[in-house]
Amino acid sequence: MKTRMVVPLLVVVSLALWSCTNDSTAPLADEGAVSGTVKDNASGAALQGVTVSVVGPLSQVPDVTTDDKGAYAIKFTVDSVAMVTVKFSRDRYRDTSIVVQVFAGASTDLTVNMMSFQAVTGGSGTPQSIAFLSAAPPELSVYGVGGKETAVLNWQVRDSLGNPVDAYNRATLNFTVQSPLGGGEYVSPATMATDASGSASVTFNSGTRAGVVQILASTTAGSRTITSEPVRMVIHGGFPDQAHFTIATPAFNFPALGIAGARHQISVLIGDKYSNPAISSAVYFRSSAGVIQGTTAGAITTADGQGTVDLISGNPEPLGVYAAQAFGNGYHFVVARTLGQGGVPVQDSLLLLWSGGAMITGINPTTFDIPNGGSQTITFNVEDGLHHPLSAGTAIGVEANIPPPPTDGVQQNKVFLVFGNQGGISLPDVIFPGPGTTNFTMIISDGSWGIVDAAGTPVNVTITVSGPNAAAPISASISGVIH
Repeated sequence: MKTRMVVPLLVVVSLALWSCTNDSTAPLADEGAVSGTVKDNASGAALQGVTVSVVGPLSQVPDVTTDDKGAYAIKFTVDSVAMVTVKFSRDRYRDTSIVVQVFAGASTDLTVNMMSFQAVTGGSGTPQSIAFLSAAPPELSVYGVGGKETAVLNWQVRDSLGNPVDAYNRATLNFTVQSPLGGGEYVSPATMATDASGSASVTFNSGTRAGVVQILASTTAGSRTITSEPVRMVIHGGFPDQAHFTIATPAFNFPALGIAGARHQISVLIGDKYSNPAISSAVYFRSSAGVIQGTTAGAITTADGQGTVDLISGNPEPLGVYAAQAFGNGYHFVVARTLGQGGVPVQDSLLLLWSGGAMITGINPTTFDIPNGGSQTITFNVEDGLHHPLSAGTAIGVEANIPPPPTDGVQQNKVFLVFGNQGGISLPDVIFPGPGTTNFTMIISDGSWGIVDAAGTPVNVTITVSGPNAAAPISASISGVIH
C-alpha cells in the first residue's frame, strides 16, 4: 500500500472589501472581519461544524463554528490593514488554511470549498469487520509463579473491501473477557481507538486460575455493532506445590511376589499453590523393589497435572534389605519426586505390599462332633507364604455337604453353615493381616433339632480360594458329624 502525506492547503488571497456601515454586525473602525460559507468541494453542500480559527500573530482570536448553512463570521482587531491566516478544520476533511488581507472597518467575503480526506488520499471506507492478528506469547502462566503473565494482542479493523480503516474512519474497540475463570484475568486497556492503519494493541493479563478464556473485540459503526471472532488464550498452572502433590495407585496389594514382569500402575496428580493443575512437569520415580519407569512419556504430567508409570515386578523383591524395614518382608516404598518453584523438591511416597501365592492354613479345629441342636465355630487363615493378605478380588467360599439318605423317604439330619454373604466373601484391597483380611471364622450348626441321630450324620466342609494370587483355585476340607 502506498503511503500518502497529506498537508494543509495554504492559499494567499486578496479579496474585495465590503462596506458594512449599515449592518449592526459590521466591524468597528478598529476591526476587520472575514465571513462567508464553507462547502464540500465535491458536492457543493454546506458544511456544518467546521472550526474556523486564526493562526499566527492573531491566534488569540476565539474560534467560531459554521452553522447549519455552512456560514461563519470572524472578527479581528486591526489598526489599518493586516495579513491574517484563517484555518478551516473538520473531521474527515483536509485542513485548509487561507491567508487573507483585511482592513479596519471592513469585512472580507470568503467562501471556502473543503476536500474530504477520502477524496484527497483514496482512504478507506467505514469499519465493517474486526480481524485478530496475533498474540505474543500465545500462552501464559498463572500470576505469581515466575512464568509469562502478560500477552500483547493485536487487532485490525477493516472496511468492506478488507482494507484497514484509516485515521478518519477510526473505530473505538471495546475488549471483554468471555467466560472468565474468576482468577482476576483482565484486558488493559478495556477500550482503545485504532491508529492510522486500523490497528489496536492491548495486553491480556493472566490471573490466579489456570484454564482457557476467550477475548472478544467489538465496536459500533453507525447503528450496527461489529464483533470479532472470540480469541482463545490458554493459561497454564504454576509450579508444583507440596501441599497439592499426590501419589496414588489403583491398589496397594500387588500380587507379584515370585513373579517377574507383572505390572502395576503408579500415578501422580500435581497442582500449583492455587490448586490448579501445575505446569507440565517431569517426575522422577524410584522404588526399593522391582523396576519402575522413570523418564518415559508417562512421567511428564499432562495439562491436568497427571502422569502414570508402571512398576514392574522382578529383582530385587521386597525382602531383606530391600523391604521397608519398619514393616518387614513384602512391603516397600515407591517415591515420586519433581521440582517446585525455585528448584525446591516436591515429593511423596506410598507403601506397597507384594503378596505371593494363596494358601489356606490354621484350620481349627480340624474335625468336629456337633450334638443335636448344637453348633461349632471353626477358624482358618487365607494368606500368602509371608502370612500377608491376598490381593483385592480374592474370592473365599465355604460349603458344607452331607451324604444323601440311604433310602428314599428316610428323614435325614440337616446342617447349617454361616460364613460371609451366603457362604462367600471377596477381599478388598488390604495390606495388613488380621480378622477379615487373613483370619476368618465360620459356624456350623445342627439343622434338625427334632431328629436325634445317635450315630451322627457325616458332614464334609470345603474351603475354596480363587483370585489373582492363585493360578487355579485351591481348597481345603475338614470333616465331622452332627447328631
